[in-house]
Amino acid sequence: MGIMQSFKKLLGNDKPAQITTSSISPTLTPEPEPEPIVIPELSPQELMAAQANGRTFVVLDCRQGWERKQASIPESTHIPMNDIPARLHDLDPALEIVVVCAHGNRSYGVTGYPIKQGYHAHNLSGGMARWQVAGGEVGSG
Repeated sequence: MGIMQSFKKLLGNDKPAQITTSSISPTLTPEPEPEPIVIPELSPQELMAAQANGRTFVVLDCRQGWERKQASIPESTHIPMNDIPARLHDLDPALEIVVVCAHGNRSYGVTGYPIKQGYHAHNLSGGMARWQVAGGEVGSG
C-alpha cells in the first residue's frame, strides 16, 4: 500500500469521491443587466431659450463651494455632488432639473441619480465654461 493510500485510509477517505446531483449547487440564473440610463442634455443656448419662453427649471449646481464662488448661474441651487443623495428631496419633483458643473463632465454623471429617483433632469452640456462663452448671466456665490 502506498503512502497516499495509507493516509487516506487513516483519514477514512479511501473511497473515491462520488458526485451526485444533490451535491451540485443549482445553476444560478444571472440577473438581467439594468437598462442604461439616457442622460438628456441641454446646451446653454437651449436652456436660455427655454427660460426666455417661460419654462421653469431648477438649475442644480453640483460643484464645490469654492468653485461656485468664482462664478455661478444666478438663482441656481447649490448642492455639492456628494450631498445630492441626502438632499435631493429638497428639490421640487414637479420641476425639471438642469445639473451644472464646471465643464459638464461631473454633472453628466450626477444627472443619472435624480433620473433614477423619478425626477426629470438634464445635464448642461459644457457646464459653466460653455454657459459663460454663450453669454449666459453669471453671478458669484
